[in-house]
Amino acid sequence: MSSRAHLHVSVFFLRSALIIILAAYISSATRAQGNSILMPEALAKLIPEKIEGFSLAEKINGRSIKVGTLTYSMMERSFSKSKRKIRIMLFDYNNAPIMYTQSTGKWESQPHEETDELIQRPFTVTNGQGWEYHNKVSNASQILMGIHDRFYLIINGEGVDLDLLRLIAATVNVSNFPQRDRALTDAKHR
Repeated sequence: MSSRAHLHVSVFFLRSALIIILAAYISSATRAQGNSILMPEALAKLIPEKIEGFSLAEKINGRSIKVGTLTYSMMERSFSKSKRKIRIMLFDYNNAPIMYTQSTGKWESQPHEETDELIQRPFTVTNGQGWEYHNKVSNASQILMGIHDRFYLIINGEGVDLDLLRLIAATVNVSNFPQRDRALTDAKHR
């Protein structure tokens, strides 16, 4: 076999090897990335559609977001009554577990505080963890909830106290939320 023929055979095998490596990489990246986040329309079904005494303030806002190799989705609804406002945001971090961990992990290091002006402390929820915040001077409140190590729920209130936000949080049926796809956290998928 001539050296030219050897070169063609070598190039052929090199190309084939690169194609196989590329296909394996794409396959593992697809498997690790998964396709298991809920689309915004499905997220919308998990958060309240109405709040008694409040009007839906704006069109439902949802989207899927890709940051590098991470993909997540989010849905937002806003309600108002005079100067009082409530905004509910739900994120599905099933394909971005690091983002979920970063969002909820800061609660452990946050100082718990209850003064005449400020409340910030852990919030107990079923099937998850939470944090609540209320600035009594500005009458701004917030409840943050982690659900099934996957979903991150934020309920913001302007001119609204924590009691109302807790009532809204209680209407969120966490049993309707899908569980986290544990295969995505397996080391072989990282």
